Amino acid sequence: PRLGFAYSPMKKMAIRGGFGVSYIHYDRAGAGNLLPINGPQVVNAVVNQLNPRAANFRTTGQGYPDGITAPSNFNPLTANITYVPKDYQSGYVESWFFSLQHEIAKDTLIDIAYVGNHALKLLLFANFNQAHPFTTGTLAQNRPIPTFGDITYAFNGGASNYHSLQARFEHRYGAGLLLLNSFSYSHAIDNGSGSLENPNGNFPAPQDFYNLAAERATSAYDQTFNNTTSVVYQLPFGRQRRFLNALPASADQVLGGWEISAINQADSGQPITIVYSPAAILAVSGIQQDFRGANNYRPNLIGNPILSNGGPQNGLPYLNAAAFAVPGGTPFGNAGRNIARGLAFNQLDFAANKSFHLPGESTQLQFRAEFFNLFNHTNFLAPNSNLSSGSAFGKITGSLDARQIQFGLKLTY
Repeated sequence: PRLGFAYSPMKKMAIRGGFGVSYIHYDRAGAGNLLPINGPQVVNAVVNQLNPRAANFRTTGQGYPDGITAPSNFNPLTANITYVPKDYQSGYVESWFFSLQHEIAKDTLIDIAYVGNHALKLLLFANFNQAHPFTTGTLAQNRPIPTFGDITYAFNGGASNYHSLQARFEHRYGAGLLLLNSFSYSHAIDNGSGSLENPNGNFPAPQDFYNLAAERATSAYDQTFNNTTSVVYQLPFGRQRRFLNALPASADQVLGGWEISAINQADSGQPITIVYSPAAILAVSGIQQDFRGANNYRPNLIGNPILSNGGPQNGLPYLNAAAFAVPGGTPFGNAGRNIARGLAFNQLDFAANKSFHLPGESTQLQFRAEFFNLFNHTNFLAPNSNLSSGSAFGKITGSLDARQIQFGLKLTY
């Protein structure tokens, strides 16, 4: 469903708005929400062979033992089965916007808008048979359903909302110049990451299935500030241009008709969730894969997560290990999701192109020179956010691409 309106109270002003609802009828999340890939008709089996000299070592030619995945071998105590409730529904997103557009001068306009959305009944994963925290007994003894092992639970537990102020400045071609600047100031909030999308410590499953409220926080894809500036400029030299328009044809082929363009993108750093691996005695689940409902264990926060003057530019870790502590007596810490943010991104791409008219009515040859990350600015990736990584925790060890240059020819006829 869609609803929109447009109103022009003045000749050079327009007011627009709209509201719509979109439904998510299918979520493909690995094997996490596909009931056909489930016991007892499907049995997951692993053969571990450490000693090739052992009498029972199986060669590749021998293959797997007969019946290793037969339904008769299904054991609910050791299997990881999937549960999708019968009242599972399609998730949906409510979206809206309100904008004011005004032409402030000839060929120049500004557009200011409020844009938002709200999503409900999104797919989340959890361990439906998550054990209660314990220090005695076994994992199986502390499960709510002791006759089963891990149970991947695919349910309508996800929710999100997004609010943003968006501004656009546009100057259309005048004297050969096109300028477009788009800016947004926004905040995205949710209670889980997308399945198979777990950047920087994010998971599509909670830390504690029995405390979903603790998962509501800044989204993994949140970018508070985002600014993109695009410029296209037809250089005023050569035939049919402002300057040197009487150039001989041979000189115009070299000096005239050039067009340059540039795009500069600047974004806030990526959100980071700090995670850790609890001691085996405190683990409440045996699930390892995030798309199966693995717990997103987080430590206690006791200080500033960002190290003062930290970062690879100073030869120091970016995250402050002293700001976190492993919980005692329980695997669940008080640190929320995405409590830190990586370094900002900034990059300028540049291109210069020129078209050559060839014999024929519409035959042209275009030359392009393109420079990605023109100033070779180092854009660092997010740091290691696993507190259990030891000395590697908090360090930034990678970056995005350095400057790249490419040349191209395009023939149109």
